[in-house]
Amino acid sequence: MFETLVLVCIIGTSNICHTLADLEGPYETKQECMDRAYQIAADVPEYMPNFQAMKYKCIEVEEKDADKVRT
Repeated sequence: MFETLVLVCIIGTSNICHTLADLEGPYETKQECMDRAYQIAADVPEYMPNFQAMKYKCIEVEEKDADKVRT
């Protein structure tokens, strides 16, 4: 199973960034995770107009950890 993370930064700078963690996952396949990362990146301008998606990462998680609440 895979969790999706997307790094977003203020347009024109690379030192003011945030990591967005997807709340819909985890996903069964890496491809589903990557598809979700691109979907998040496409939505960034609508929800965070001064930011742009820079990178994404699909982190493999143990199935037993997949349903735990991240804090």
